Amino acid sequence: MSIALTTAATLYGTVFLVSGVGQIVGRGLPHTPAAACGFTPAACRGIGLLELLGGMGLASASFVPALAAVAAGGLFLLTAAAFLYHDSYEEGGLRLWAPAVTAVSMLCLVVGIPLSTTG
Repeated sequence: MSIALTTAATLYGTVFLVSGVGQIVGRGLPHTPAAACGFTPAACRGIGLLELLGGMGLASASFVPALAAVAAGGLFLLTAAAFLYHDSYEEGGLRLWAPAVTAVSMLCLVVGIPLSTTG
């Protein structure tokens, strides 16, 4: 797998790992991004678990590329849903465009990782 894809997957994996842990065990659960959008604490923990699992999958990109591609696909769905949620409430700025940029990045990883492993 290429160095650029491995680096991108590892960096995104680290970000999602930290975010997921913060959503699950954060002592300030009412102040997480999902809670600020009106989700219940159980939903916040569920989102955090998805982020944690996706982050672990992306972080394993150099060891198990197929798992990283599947994790990127799941995170694409999660971030695309976040974009649609924020768009439906007509929010703008970073709350709208951060999930959009991340979703596009995850889609690039979904396509790029399998293509780079086929020799």
